[in-house]
Amino acid sequence: MTKYKLKFKAIFPCESTEHHKLQYNMYLSKTSPTQFKLKGNMTLLIPYDDSINININMAEKGSIGGCKDNAHVYTTTNACSKMKFLFGDSWDIYIHGFHFPDLECPIKPGVYVSSGIDIDKMMNTNFPKTFFYGEYKMILRYQVVLPKNLAVLY
Repeated sequence: MTKYKLKFKAIFPCESTEHHKLQYNMYLSKTSPTQFKLKGNMTLLIPYDDSINININMAEKGSIGGCKDNAHVYTTTNACSKMKFLFGDSWDIYIHGFHFPDLECPIKPGVYVSSGIDIDKMMNTNFPKTFFYGEYKMILRYQVVLPKNLAVLY
């Protein structure tokens, strides 16, 4: 295990969000050779609250290409509170960047748009400070108690 640096390459929905209750349409916009901004919108048809579960599945990039699925899996309840904790000091930046009406959980249904959040300002999180060396693809799923996807992001 070693200290690591997050390097985002892309953010996009895994599938059409048309029938999802949480619709994330986000992307990275390159503003300079080394800087990116998170842009896009979220349409929350239901409150983003602690009745939602989170499933994070990380696939490790192999030495000859391809990805090995299920290298690291994290599943938990209380999506809003857990994401607020994991985002740490970056939560305020994220909330203000998407113009949510309140910093606290739950987040009310609505359409929230970001004209650009500097990714470098979102690095002060409570994610583990050390991790296994490698390159990973992360899939983040929000689900209700029954395993029905509310949103899926790469």
